[in-house]
Amino acid sequence: MVDRKPAPPSVPAARPKAGDKPVATTPAAMPVDGEEKKEGWLGWTLGWIVAPLSVLGAIFGGGVLLGAHYPDGWFARAVIWIAGLFT
Repeated sequence: MVDRKPAPPSVPAARPKAGDKPVATTPAAMPVDGEEKKEGWLGWTLGWIVAPLSVLGAIFGGGVLLGAHYPDGWFARAVIWIAGLFT
């Protein structure tokens, strides 16, 4: 049988200092099970519009720069070949 160590003695919670703001523990401030805090419009806009457009813009812009500077390169030929498949 394995010997179990006794649990460490519990330490009382630290007392708040004079300048500390109290933590809200009212039921209205605490989320209910299954509910989450709603995300603001700024977070939604950044996550669903700005970030994807930035990624797509970087891919498109990189392709434009490569095609402009190296028109006979492998990337430009590959893009022209793939575009030719759909025409």
